[in-house]
Amino acid sequence: MCKISCNLGLLSDTDSSKNAVGHYAVSLAGHDNGKIYLVVGVKREPGGAQMLLLADGKSRPCGNPKAKKPKHVCVLKCMDEAVAGKLQAGERVDDSVLIHSLREFGKSRT
Repeated sequence: MCKISCNLGLLSDTDSSKNAVGHYAVSLAGHDNGKIYLVVGVKREPGGAQMLLLADGKSRPCGNPKAKKPKHVCVLKCMDEAVAGKLQAGERVDDSVLIHSLREFGKSRT
């Protein structure tokens, strides 16, 4: 089972991009506004801008994450420690694990 740790609130702007892997994030802009994702990575664009890589296991699998600018995403302090550990160790995360984690997170928020 996934272990979800959650402190209410948001990560600070300085922490949100470098320590966001494994955290839940809510899209603030675009057609997916309000959708919850897991941050599966951070990449730097050629111009120097950072992008958060977001996946939900269904419409955005871990192998094809959605890249969003940090200003268009609200990164929560809540995280899935098992997913974060795998991602930080460079291991592959199955989409079914992401789906289950997001489902459990949704249940814990209601």
